[in-house]
Amino acid sequence: MNIDSGVGCCTELRGKQLLRIAAGLLLVCGCSKSEDAASAGVRTVSPAAQSSESKSAARSLLQGKIEFKDVNGDTVFSLKPKEDGAKLADAHEAELARFVADASKLRVRNTTDQVLGHIIASNGKYKVENATQDVELWKFQRQEDGDWKLEDGQERLIYKIKKRDYGFEIEDGLDNSLAKIRKKDGKTLMQNAFGKTVFSTRDQISTIAFACLAFDAIDSQPLRMALMIMVLRDNGG
Repeated sequence: MNIDSGVGCCTELRGKQLLRIAAGLLLVCGCSKSEDAASAGVRTVSPAAQSSESKSAARSLLQGKIEFKDVNGDTVFSLKPKEDGAKLADAHEAELARFVADASKLRVRNTTDQVLGHIIASNGKYKVENATQDVELWKFQRQEDGDWKLEDGQERLIYKIKKRDYGFEIEDGLDNSLAKIRKKDGKTLMQNAFGKTVFSTRDQISTIAFACLAFDAIDSQPLRMALMIMVLRDNGG
């Protein structure tokens, strides 16, 4: 045998062996990484799946349009379901704010698409967070006796929302009555401390969700409405 051809043959064999070894190592490493990811509970969600989850969350927000009327029966503003969540509109149907649903979170945007805040729902508790989600502004939650309370970010009591036969009564920390939410004559009403109707609707909404409209301490109507939407989603109509 020619020495050069023998060397070439051996070199070729060694090259093929090295390629097989390298391929085997890559396969082992790939399996190992997959197993590590599985054991760590890592779940890869495709953009299509994320979009489907968001649309499903949006569909569960509002069952239909809700119009809020003043004492004269004129529409003041309304909530309307949208494909990605909902929107708040004035009496002339001009958009005031938009609510984008994402599983247990509702993002609030104004008419210039600026994020105003977020509503986070978890185990019957609702947190109102700022635009960057690094500050908790308010917390709304149900108590064991059926009452509710609203606290600020420092856990200071702002409102007590007490269960009544007619619906709910909203009181401050000193037990002063501020508003009442009741069902009457096919309407859901918000009345002030003197019994005068401020807002009403004939559309389907629970009294505890409607109560959020009276939370003046939350000094942003879009954030109050966003909280209302999430409470309504979880507490019927």
